Amino acid sequence: MVDNLYFFNHINSYTSGPVVMNPQEFDSLELELTSKCTLACPSCARELHKDVQDQWDGGHLPLDLVKSIADTTNFKRYNLVGCYGDVIYHPDFIEICEYYLSRNKNLIIHTNGAFRTSAWWDRLSSLEWKNTEFFFSVDGLEDTNHIYRKNSKWSSVLLGMEKMTAIPKERRPNLIWKFIEFPYNQHQIEQARNLATQLGFDNFETVKSVRTAEQYYLSGQKELYVFS
Repeated sequence: MVDNLYFFNHINSYTSGPVVMNPQEFDSLELELTSKCTLACPSCARELHKDVQDQWDGGHLPLDLVKSIADTTNFKRYNLVGCYGDVIYHPDFIEICEYYLSRNKNLIIHTNGAFRTSAWWDRLSSLEWKNTEFFFSVDGLEDTNHIYRKNSKWSSVLLGMEKMTAIPKERRPNLIWKFIEFPYNQHQIEQARNLATQLGFDNFETVKSVRTAEQYYLSGQKELYVFS
């Protein structure tokens, strides 16, 4: 085991050869497990860089490669987050989490939480979630979350939240609802905070958007009322 090593692999240039590690100064490693996502958030890199999709849409990191990183590094934190994809859409995400947790790795996970089945969440929630922070990035409620997080379905997001918050305290992760503020959802912050408490989240965090809340986020008159 080698401490404090950095692995870099461009998402469009996977290799099946040995993992090459280089010493570096940081104490955490961010892993972009996949370039796949079900959403189409207007300011997401995957939407802004569609013209060069062939350069970033590399699919999924190979499972054996992801496991080898766990076996050959000892970072204080492993951040499973995506710039182009959402980690829960990696086909082996549950196995990856189980593998890292079994090796006492500290995980930080970010997801939009949409479009996974009840059976899938049952499998994920059955793990021993020690030393983990698990973020649901949900920017509103049923009538507003989909405005920026386009294609999201509220019922599927709520399903994931309910499954993860139902995990017994002794083996559950630290669950955080991260809420990006836009002009159209600010009036719902306290309502969302109350829902987070009712569901059993450990924390509710609001983040000021650095994205421009343009009208193009909206789809027709049905959504325009949120600006009134």
